[in-house]
Amino acid sequence: MIRLEILTEEISMENFLRGLLPRILPADYYLDVNCFIRPHEGKDHLRKSLPRKLKAYQYFGYPVMVLVVHDQDSNDCRSLKDELSGLCSGPVNTQVRIVCRELESWYFGDLNALERVYPDLIRLPIRGRAKYRVPDALFGAQELGRLTTNFTKSHASRQMGELIDIHSCTSESFQHFVSGLLKFLERQ
Repeated sequence: MIRLEILTEEISMENFLRGLLPRILPADYYLDVNCFIRPHEGKDHLRKSLPRKLKAYQYFGYPVMVLVVHDQDSNDCRSLKDELSGLCSGPVNTQVRIVCRELESWYFGDLNALERVYPDLIRLPIRGRAKYRVPDALFGAQELGRLTTNFTKSHASRQMGELIDIHSCTSESFQHFVSGLLKFLERQ
């Protein structure tokens, strides 16, 4: 049995993935059986724990694949990925996925789902506006805080993970995440 360990920088990504992964994982992967999500308390905590965890995974007695999920925020995407990949060197099969700009940016790639979570967005004229055509350019949490009065990261992440349309989400970063995860699992 191959085990998948997903290391995230915060709990909102874990919440989101708990809704998303059952819809995209291959049939032989199950959450909390052979696919585990390990949230951290921010970027620094994730980075500090990577070498220690990767060292431990090599002694599990069965193959472990590690997916590291990290927000881009204001960083240069390639530099950030190179930096994190450098922390992941070793015998464990590891992949780094960068979320452009942040998890909440992905939500703007599926306005139908976002409006189901925050119905007050329906009355706002955001559809078709140039600013929202490229979700990965937005700082989604800041934007949602501005557009709605009841935005919380935890509520949005739980709901959007279950609702986001995997095939029609216009976030290029989201699509790269999904396709990258599936290709990564095929390499087992």
